[in-house]
Amino acid sequence: MDKAEINNKVFSIHDQTLSTLRTLSIPPFPSNYEKYFNEIFNEQADPNLLEERKKTETAIDNELSRYLDIAHRSIASFVETHADISHVAKMQERYISKVSDDGIVRCANFLEGLSELGQNMSVELKKAQSKIDELHNELEETVSKLTVDALTKVTNRKGLIDDLNSAIQAGVDKTLPMVLLMIDADNFKMINDQHGHLAGDKVLYFFAQSIKSVIRGGDKVYRYGGEEFTVVLNRCDREQAFILADKIRSKIEQSDLIYSGKTIRITVSVGATLHHAGDSYDDFIGRADEALYRAKKEGKNRTILID
Repeated sequence: MDKAEINNKVFSIHDQTLSTLRTLSIPPFPSNYEKYFNEIFNEQADPNLLEERKKTETAIDNELSRYLDIAHRSIASFVETHADISHVAKMQERYISKVSDDGIVRCANFLEGLSELGQNMSVELKKAQSKIDELHNELEETVSKLTVDALTKVTNRKGLIDDLNSAIQAGVDKTLPMVLLMIDADNFKMINDQHGHLAGDKVLYFFAQSIKSVIRGGDKVYRYGGEEFTVVLNRCDREQAFILADKIRSKIEQSDLIYSGKTIRITVSVGATLHHAGDSYDDFIGRADEALYRAKKEGKNRTILID
């Protein structure tokens, strides 16, 4: 019996099965279809057709088993490597292991179980993602605490070192459009002596917020140490840098800070320098510090920029 004859006989049985179901008003669900197909098949099939069916179903069972075994191993591997959501995968693994040995039924059950696995896995993955987000937020908060000055609420010296080294490394052997400002309070010890250290702390916070109110969105202020602050100006040329630096100095000079009913007048000196190709962190900081020293030496409350 050739393949065409086999197909014709099987399709004939198929047509008879559907006709019977339709006549009896029985919905052609797989279980109903299988029952009536088998009855008609067994009545009409000759030995050759029976043998062909056996060979075909064995081949299908073997192929399905191969894919189901692959799925089984994948789930087992998933269980091993994803312990946090392994109970869902284990449930599916048991589901596959217990279903019928019949290839078609086993496949249908597997697909049904796979759908359930997908739903359960989606829930578990959302839980896992929520935990990841929580840990990420905790990490960001921890990093922030390491690089934010507790008193002034601006980035601290460690943050400056990290940011400057990163920028310099990215622009090795290039002149970057970046300017560094060193800003230091004039006569800060006298403020502490006259008004107390708590007043001095208020002054430092005021400095930081005043600087932040002047600089642009892409710029950043750091507390370098004590009463000294650093500002990194990005995408900035010499003229813009001097204008911004002196604007900071002028704003602080013109502001009166009231503490315990007393007016505290304060000024700052500002040193500025442009980035040079090949600058190291120490080179860059060193030139800005030199500019600040000149501003102090020339009488304080002034801005000095050196190339």
